[in-house]
Amino acid sequence: MTLELDLHGLTSEEAVYTIQRTIVNNPLCDYIEVIHGFNNGSVLKDLLSNKANIHSKRVIATYPNPYNKGRTIIVLKK
Repeated sequence: MTLELDLHGLTSEEAVYTIQRTIVNNPLCDYIEVIHGFNNGSVLKDLLSNKANIHSKRVIATYPNPYNKGRTIIVLKK
């Protein structure tokens, strides 16, 4: 199962908290596609480029969506 999570307008702390809550509340989820935007700054994109920033043992990897620079895909363990 894949979820979409829109983080537009959130601070980096709010974004991390939102991602962590989404991971905890969706144990059957395999992927989270995070929408962070591309045009106005790259704080959230940079935050998501390192999986350690999310602070969750379920996160296997994060990588940019190859088709949309304003999105990052988070791969999760079951």
